[in-house]
Amino acid sequence: MIISKRRKTFLDLFPVPEFLLLSTTGVVIRDTDTRFVQLKRKIFGDGFELVYAGKINNPKGAVESGLINNPNELSNILREFSLLHNVRYVRASIPEERSYLFTVNIDWVPPEGLNDAVAFIIEENVPISLAESIFDFEVIREDKSAGGIKLAVSVLPKNIVNTYVNLFESAGMTPISFDLESRAIARAVISKGDKQTVLIINLSLKKTGFYVVEDGVVQFSTILISGMGGGNSTNFEALLKEEMRKVITFWSTHADQTHSNSRDANKLMPQRRKIEKIILHGFRGHKTDFTDALMSGSEIPYAPADVWLKTAYLKDYPSEMSSNESLGFASAVGLVLPRGE
Repeated sequence: MIISKRRKTFLDLFPVPEFLLLSTTGVVIRDTDTRFVQLKRKIFGDGFELVYAGKINNPKGAVESGLINNPNELSNILREFSLLHNVRYVRASIPEERSYLFTVNIDWVPPEGLNDAVAFIIEENVPISLAESIFDFEVIREDKSAGGIKLAVSVLPKNIVNTYVNLFESAGMTPISFDLESRAIARAVISKGDKQTVLIINLSLKKTGFYVVEDGVVQFSTILISGMGGGNSTNFEALLKEEMRKVITFWSTHADQTHSNSRDANKLMPQRRKIEKIILHGFRGHKTDFTDALMSGSEIPYAPADVWLKTAYLKDYPSEMSSNESLGFASAVGLVLPRGE
C-alpha cells in the first residue's frame, strides 16, 4: 500500500493563520453541558491570559455518550456563546468513547514519512478502514540506531468528526483543530518534561475516564459509564475504586501489550513502570471525603488537578472562579495549549 499524499490528522484539519495563535478558544461538548475557555497568549513574555471560562447546560438528551442527537439545540448554544464573546475560531474536543487508542512500534522512518507509516497500519489495529478514519499520533520515544520508533496512535471515525465540524459551522464557528479529552487534560495538568507514570481520573456526572500517561503521552484510556447522582455515593465509590484497582493492576503487572512492527521492539518498549501518581479531575475531585474514600488502601500519592498549572497568572483568578469550580475545565484549557508546552 503506497500513500503518496499526506493525510490530514484531526489536529490539523484546517490551516491556522498566524493571528489565530494570539487568541484561541477551547470548547468541550459533554453529555450534560458545554464548556468554554478563552485564553490569549501574552504579547510580551510567556504564558497566557484568561479571557473567559464558563459553561452552559445542554438540553437533556441532546448529547449521549458523545453522539449528537439534537444538533439544532446545540448549535443555538454555540451561536449564543459565539455572539456574546465574539468568537469565530475554536479548538474542540471529540468524545473519548468514540475513539481508538493504541501504541505501536514501527521501523524508524524520517519525520516526513511518519504519517504514511502510521496510515499503513491503521486497519491492523482498529475496526474501521483507513478511508473511514482520521488519525493522529505522538512519538513516545525513538532510537534511530536501534531502527525503531514507539508511537501512541489515536483514531476517530470520519463521520463522527464530520458531525462535529458541521455542528460548529452551523453555529457560525470554524473548528481549527480537534483532540481527545484525555490528551487535552494531560496537556493541561502534567508539567512539561514530567516523565512519571500518571493515572488521571476524569470524574463527570455520567462517566469516568481513566487515562494512563507515561513519558508525557497518553498511552491507555478507558471509560466507565455510571452516573454519580447526588445522594448516597457509597455504591458509586465502590465501583470507581474497583475500576481504578483494575487499571492500576493491568498497567503495573501485565507484559507490555504494545503492537510491534519494528525489528527490535525491546529497546523501545521497556517494562511498564508502576503508576507513581494519581491526578483527580472533574466533579467531586476536590471533596476530601470522597477522594479519601476512593483512595483509601492505596499507597499511590494523589491530588486534585491543577487546571491552571501552565497558566500561572491565573492564581489570582479565584475571586471569579474558585479552584473547586475550575476542576472541570482542564480539557478546555488543554485544547488551547500547544503541543510540548
